[in-house]
Amino acid sequence: MKDEIKLIRHSVGSIDISDIKDEERTESERKNYVGQIYAVFPAIEKDIQRLMKEQILLIAEAENFDKLNFGRGTCNGISLLYELWKGVAAEAKPQPKEGDFNKHEVIGEI
Repeated sequence: MKDEIKLIRHSVGSIDISDIKDEERTESERKNYVGQIYAVFPAIEKDIQRLMKEQILLIAEAENFDKLNFGRGTCNGISLLYELWKGVAAEAKPQPKEGDFNKHEVIGEI
């Protein structure tokens, strides 16, 4: 599905999330950025989804082709930010370590 979205975006002159490389930040800056996005993403995720829903409803009522295309571009921009920030936030999620969990133990140690 991601390949299809990439192809569609490129065919209409848009970038895809896979085209974005974070080469301008140092490792320290990247770590700070990831932490900031991880902290704020749960709060803004609902806002982003609400904006997308409202934009889609507005597109459905577009009076002409120009408004339709502008609305679609707006949806694409919102979607790109959502995909980017969701991926960045996922980088900071704590990953369980192999040795920390014993799946054969009935009740974990406290």
